[in-house]
Amino acid sequence: MVRIGFFMALAIAFMRPAFAQDEAPPQVDLLTLARGAVLVSAPADLNKALALTDGNPASNWNASTKKLPLPYPFVFELIAPAMLDAVGITGAGERPGGVVGGSARIVRVEGSAEGPETGYTAIATLVAAADGGTLTDVTQPGPFRWLRFTVQGAQSETAAWIYLNEVIAQGTLDPPMGEDRFTGVFQTGRKDTLELKQDGTGVTGCYLGNGGHSTGTITGAVQDGVALVSWKSDQGITGTAFLTIDSTGALAGARYRQRSRSVWGGPPAPEGTVTPCSTPSAGAEASDAVDPIVKALNEDGVFRIYGIYFDHNKDIPKASSATALKQLLTALQAAPELVVDIEGHTDADGSDAFNQDLSQRRSASVVGWLVENGIDAGRLQPVGKGEAEPVASNATADGKALNRRVEVRKR
Repeated sequence: MVRIGFFMALAIAFMRPAFAQDEAPPQVDLLTLARGAVLVSAPADLNKALALTDGNPASNWNASTKKLPLPYPFVFELIAPAMLDAVGITGAGERPGGVVGGSARIVRVEGSAEGPETGYTAIATLVAAADGGTLTDVTQPGPFRWLRFTVQGAQSETAAWIYLNEVIAQGTLDPPMGEDRFTGVFQTGRKDTLELKQDGTGVTGCYLGNGGHSTGTITGAVQDGVALVSWKSDQGITGTAFLTIDSTGALAGARYRQRSRSVWGGPPAPEGTVTPCSTPSAGAEASDAVDPIVKALNEDGVFRIYGIYFDHNKDIPKASSATALKQLLTALQAAPELVVDIEGHTDADGSDAFNQDLSQRRSASVVGWLVENGIDAGRLQPVGKGEAEPVASNATADGKALNRRVEVRKR
């Protein structure tokens, strides 16, 4: 069954000024990097095809029908086998630059539990509406790990270019929970590597970048099988990243420097690969004894925390936040001289006023937990920042996830 009202509802969601506090969370799209999905293959221009899973309906993949004849198959891998309720696309309607009828219209969707090349079963045939797209109930719910979307035609049979903005899959899955899921060394370039170590839900590591000419450190946390991390280069440049592991053991993700987004990942590195983590500098043993949060506050004045999670529009930390909260508590106990602001940050969904209030309540909740566990209230100040200070693009689903965070700032 085609859900005709889906894209009208989507447009209303983008226009409305705020979320009601008791509003149900929106339907989750499993086919985004924010949910651990990765692009396996595309008919052409693999980098551009990454736009199909960024959660941003304004970005697109496109191709010339003369240089690249139809059909156009795209294969995606979910983070785990999923039972599907609906699949869909965005990308119909009038295209920019006066291109008429170039949006994808007929798309065949198949699922496989065997692998990216075999075992496919028909799920649905999408006939995209001319005003934006379509979402259709599936005929076979799965479970499926791989999904193949094959574009078979455009809105116009004479279209010289075909565009596709976003693929969608709604349903349920159980994300991988292994405590060493992100432990390993990965080859991110010919001379570049990235090493991660997972300890519970926490992730630390280092990287070699720019053709082996620069190094940096990584810290973050795992949520629902994906890692949200901050990185800092040896030159003092900072940013964030969103990472997942595919079924081959390869790292896949996106790195942000401010709002600029680039691919970051690669296959497992050859055994014995040396990284900056493998060669500790002189005096490293002494510095390792210093709490990493305390070290960052004394050196940089701020520490970004991924790992303190809240339910949709709620201000009480979830049970899965225990590890991150205890790490913050330990740091403040280790350095009783520290006086800090506990900042709450949100993404840009909803109104400025709602997000400001929500972030203030969340930061106050973290402060309340710390006080209940023995930290002097005079050392802590809750500060709501709302959506005012993003560290990644709010146009993408993974960027929004990175913007939802807690920061500790030294006063």
